[in-house]
Amino acid sequence: MSTEGLDIPMTDEQRFIFDIKGWICIPSVLTKNETESIRQHIVDLKNNAELIDPLDRYTLAGPAQILLDHPVVVGVLREILDNDRNDDCYGFRCENSFSIIRTKGQTGLSPHGGHWHGPHGYRVYRDRIYSGLTRVVWELNPVQPGDGATAFISGTHKMNFSLPEIHTQHDSPLLETYSCPAGSVVIFTENTTHAGMTWNSDTHDRVAILNCYNAGLVQYHKMNLPYSVVAKMPPKRQTLFRGVWQHDFTNQKPNNFFSQENMAL
Repeated sequence: MSTEGLDIPMTDEQRFIFDIKGWICIPSVLTKNETESIRQHIVDLKNNAELIDPLDRYTLAGPAQILLDHPVVVGVLREILDNDRNDDCYGFRCENSFSIIRTKGQTGLSPHGGHWHGPHGYRVYRDRIYSGLTRVVWELNPVQPGDGATAFISGTHKMNFSLPEIHTQHDSPLLETYSCPAGSVVIFTENTTHAGMTWNSDTHDRVAILNCYNAGLVQYHKMNLPYSVVAKMPPKRQTLFRGVWQHDFTNQKPNNFFSQENMAL
């Protein structure tokens, strides 16, 4: 699936909520078939990886590849990271991806993030959001109230003081979370304090893919993704993995392409 010719821009309400809280949840983005296919891919990666094509043994490959530039995500990232360079190149990049299969009783990381500055920090300038390092979470199973998905201390992407010790624990009363159907997406700036809560569902595991993005000129993660995996993708999707530079003045060439020599991995 390609976003070419498709555009689902961020709404004014989503922009307002994202700026106030540092995160938004958009329900029911994927179809039932897409959700089931991608969920099975993640389960197979954990349990039967040897049966999967080596080039598809990644959370951003196989059926999950469509998540990289899903029109809903692209519409948001254009607003909070950067506009497309041109019709053939995204203005932002993908620099990290992993999956979660969390059974009942398993707990993720304690509250972390926030208080970053420079190219990773959150800011608003002339009515435009610059989110910095941004995480996109695809929930592939339902999340009911109390299940224990990702939780946030909303507003900490703008905090001016260090997080008090009491709020660095999973029992912080400031943590809030979401509920959503399978196939929903949560987008947050990593500058918002967030945590992986204890999963409590008796009926199903938490199955999620977490992709990370940044503006085209900034890199935080070292992904170590093989060139051959990206080379299987459509051309515009490949530009999500291009090198972190703007212009080659020697060859008079802007950085709006992906090649084996131009990888930010």
